[in-house]
Amino acid sequence: MTEVYRLANLYRPAQIRELFQRVSALDKGALVAVKLHMGELINYRFIRPPFVRELVAAIKAAGALPFLTDTTTLYTRDRHNAVDYLTTARQNGFNFATVGAPVIIADGLTGESGVLIGTGGELVKEIEVGQAIYEADYLVTVTHCTGHLSTGYAGALKNLGMGCCTKNGKRAVHWFSIPEFDATKCEKCPSCIEACPYSFIQMDDYPVIDPQGCVGCARCIKACPTGAMHRPEGWYEQYMTALVEAANAILKHFEDNSCFINFLTDVTTMCDCMVQQRPFIPDLGALASHDIVSLEQASFELIQAATERDILAEAAGVHSEIQFALAEQLGLGSRSYTVNYLE
Repeated sequence: MTEVYRLANLYRPAQIRELFQRVSALDKGALVAVKLHMGELINYRFIRPPFVRELVAAIKAAGALPFLTDTTTLYTRDRHNAVDYLTTARQNGFNFATVGAPVIIADGLTGESGVLIGTGGELVKEIEVGQAIYEADYLVTVTHCTGHLSTGYAGALKNLGMGCCTKNGKRAVHWFSIPEFDATKCEKCPSCIEACPYSFIQMDDYPVIDPQGCVGCARCIKACPTGAMHRPEGWYEQYMTALVEAANAILKHFEDNSCFINFLTDVTTMCDCMVQQRPFIPDLGALASHDIVSLEQASFELIQAATERDILAEAAGVHSEIQFALAEQLGLGSRSYTVNYLE
């Protein structure tokens, strides 16, 4: 069984150093990509900068060269391009002065700077990854675990399979979650257009979804009074397969030069891209492992145990564990684990 290390109580940011040191092995001079979500301006429950500062200090103490990184978004909010994202990151407390490392947006100014790599999968055979992530020597995946409209549970697998990709890479994964449209049921009302938070649906003779921007959030489906907007048959398994295959591409590229830390703090039913919500469980600390599948399984089970039911499935209408099974099948790790508690 794989070891998962857990800090059940985060009393001070410096505790993260020991957690990281248990799962990392850095070469001196290595360029270390610290992959995390640096938040939107509409919420504040993302990972706190002081924890990231301590992680950066631990990487520097090992003689390596850390940088914080993420990619731009398909939706047009405050992380759609590198200039907006850097501004957002600075306002949320992520810059060299606060965390001791530079922030580099991995997919360039507009989200189109990437490298196409094989996934080893059957559904999505190649995926475009942000160039700065691809060029790093070591990857530290730091994830705020939350719920999500499309995946139910969003953790490290999503942080990699979606968060490391360029806009083209994101489109390749989201393609499987884009709603289908049945003209015979459509009454040409504006419900779906008004429901789309990103203005990716326009009215022609009938509503038309922009496939280059749609993120599959399903708000249009929920708003449609006739069922004209609906999910494609088998969409969820395909979407999750594409997501896990994309994550596999990144992890195979780094081979053993990666580790994973999950924060189970401020856990909400929606992700850090959304308007702020209230956490539905007490803080459960942080976990780390060499094995992303064990880490994800352990994190998910802790959330379930805290609620005594699958509240994430209730919120999103999907069952999250398929992603762990798919990841195990692809050889990303094992769902069997033991927990080693740290003080």
